[in-house]
Amino acid sequence: MNAAKKSGRFPYGWIIFILAIVLLFSTNPSEQQFTSYLKDKIQDQVKGDETLTGDLTRLLSGPAASLAGLGTVRKDYFLCSTYELGLPGEEHLFLGILDNFIKIK
Repeated sequence: MNAAKKSGRFPYGWIIFILAIVLLFSTNPSEQQFTSYLKDKIQDQVKGDETLTGDLTRLLSGPAASLAGLGTVRKDYFLCSTYELGLPGEEHLFLGILDNFIKIK
């Protein structure tokens, strides 16, 4: 009798788990989104800088982000991705999950 009661329950846990997997899979950011993120970060660094250098940096942020994107190694884990950005003398690692990027290293 007790086993019959358990089999009649609705599997809410499995549905929540499957929905979470689908959400993570559908919001796994692409390389293009990472390049856009880099461009935004470069522009944020010079925000408020009204000098010629700041203007040039804002103007060149798109091509600079594209070049940095070319040197990026993406590892796709389907639910999330890691982006390894190797700059001269520096190495940066980002986690891309839920359409956001988190700097790990």
